[in-house]
Amino acid sequence: MIVKDSDFMNEYIRVWDDGASQDAPFITLGVEAILKEYYGDLLDAPPPFPVDKGTDVLDLGCGWGRVLKPVLDREANAVGLDISEKMLDLTRRHLEKNGHRSNVLRGDGTRLPFADNSFDMVYSLLVLQHLSKENGREVFREVQRVLRPGGVAHIRVPGRFAPENMLFSFLQFVSIHIFRLKDPIRMRFYRIGEIKKICRELFGECEITAHEFRPPWNLHTRWTWHYILVPKFLHRPLRKISDKIEKLANNGAGFLKHFGVVLMVHVKK
Repeated sequence: MIVKDSDFMNEYIRVWDDGASQDAPFITLGVEAILKEYYGDLLDAPPPFPVDKGTDVLDLGCGWGRVLKPVLDREANAVGLDISEKMLDLTRRHLEKNGHRSNVLRGDGTRLPFADNSFDMVYSLLVLQHLSKENGREVFREVQRVLRPGGVAHIRVPGRFAPENMLFSFLQFVSIHIFRLKDPIRMRFYRIGEIKKICRELFGECEITAHEFRPPWNLHTRWTWHYILVPKFLHRPLRKISDKIEKLANNGAGFLKHFGVVLMVHVKK
């Protein structure tokens, strides 16, 4: 990655290594890991994109292998890459436990250790949010480089204007710029326009879908992540409302996309 100094890089990796030791599902999914009334059990959910048998796939930022496992279940030739060796150890164990060969390696998404035109598909879920915008652009360039002509990528980023993310952004600003707390994996949020600008320069096709139209669950601080403010009996009704808004946003009422908690960027080389 493009970083200011090696100490920052070491601290960045340490956060993910520690997260792998303490609570890998939570650090890679956040509150989604514990909101089972709202999401169901995501720990073995199908991948949020189609996967064809025999395709060469890269999981960029595979974490502990949550998505890589169901991708391999669909008989793709998939490789997992992550910056944390401890996360990769968890991936190896998770895949081998489920009867898969653990084809994973440590690497940096801004300098992918693969030749040009290596993959039919690349996906990266909830990774770019922890990189600077400069590094995020490098990841998009690297994805374009390693994709074969006609290949596709699915990249999930947090949307700038979702109420949950705007609250998060404000609290993050206060903690970093007022209380001077260090946060090597601080969140970055994306506007639809800036994603389209990046992708127009690199890909032949770009489509953006918006997902998760939900209220803020908590106050998004390092001390309050696990404390859910919205009563559990409201979770399932809120899921139904979110699904209805999501359907509208992605099928005609495009202005609603700006308020999705997550944006899925679908590109084709």
